[in-house]
Amino acid sequence: MSQSNSDSRPARKPPELLRRRDDRPFIPRLPVWRDHRAWVSSCVLHTCLLVSLAILWQPRTRGTGDTIDRPIGIALVHQSNSNQEYFLAGGAASRASDSSAQASANASAAADASGPPVSVEDWMKDLMGSQGSDAQPSQGANGAGEGLSGLGTGTSGAGSGASKTTASFMGLRGTGSSFVYVLDRSASMLEFDATPIRFAKRELLKSIQSLNEKNQFQIVFYNEAPGSLTPGTAGGKLLQANELNKDKAIRFVQAITPQGGTEHIPGLKMGLSFSPDVLFFLTDAAEPAMNEAQLLEIQSRAERSLTTIHTIQFNRGPENNDGGWIRDLAEMNRGTYRYVDILTLEPARENGAQENGQ
Repeated sequence: MSQSNSDSRPARKPPELLRRRDDRPFIPRLPVWRDHRAWVSSCVLHTCLLVSLAILWQPRTRGTGDTIDRPIGIALVHQSNSNQEYFLAGGAASRASDSSAQASANASAAADASGPPVSVEDWMKDLMGSQGSDAQPSQGANGAGEGLSGLGTGTSGAGSGASKTTASFMGLRGTGSSFVYVLDRSASMLEFDATPIRFAKRELLKSIQSLNEKNQFQIVFYNEAPGSLTPGTAGGKLLQANELNKDKAIRFVQAITPQGGTEHIPGLKMGLSFSPDVLFFLTDAAEPAMNEAQLLEIQSRAERSLTTIHTIQFNRGPENNDGGWIRDLAEMNRGTYRYVDILTLEPARENGAQENGQ
């Protein structure tokens, strides 16, 4: 009896299986159109944000834009001995390197109520007095190892008070306001009892003495390396042809002693660095010859400063060619070439007579 009752009862499922079926999460399905709308809305929103940021961060023009600037400057008032006031005005864009012409224009605009215009040069002369002309020269070695150093009173090119004159050197004549003499001082200039260098020094000093005080000059002696009357001067310095500088030139020239070999290019480049109106070039060495590229380089440098180059060649005996590159150097730079036979010079003739008498 008991056996039959137990077989008629329905079988029970384990509670763990029921619990697992009931615990499955419910995932609602959203309509497809809602996903598309959210994506489009996000794109529109971010696009608007990017456009707004671009507008806000757009660079703005600094300064006054199209508004006309009103320059400001500094006016310098000086009371002279004649109780007159002078004004020098410069705009905001002006700097310490402004030209004298711009300063004069500003001065005339600022001093419209001060009477007749006054030149800047007169103002500076009244302010500085005689300072600068009594500076004592310093002594030192030149670039070639000898000579004296001096403080130049002129600058490269013709000075404001420079006047043109005609200078003669070795029979060649050059017209201008500034002159540079470039002379060979190699050992070969000592031949024939140093006749070439002695004659060159004498003619050089004669030419410098003929210059007036408004002219400017410079001297360069060269062998393997060049040296000038004012070594160590940045950019080159011309000297005013006054008595003080002429005396320095005499001491400098007298101290030169020929020695070493010959390199023409450095000497010519140093001479042209002073930007003279006229350059006199003297050498007794046709070798080493300057090639076409070197001649064109010198010509280009001379054209930049409008320098005329005259050339003199020393040699022994009659001229046996047309001057070669030394003549070309002169003709390419609007100059004149001259050949000098050192045997015709007076000291050489005297030495030759003494040798014949012996």
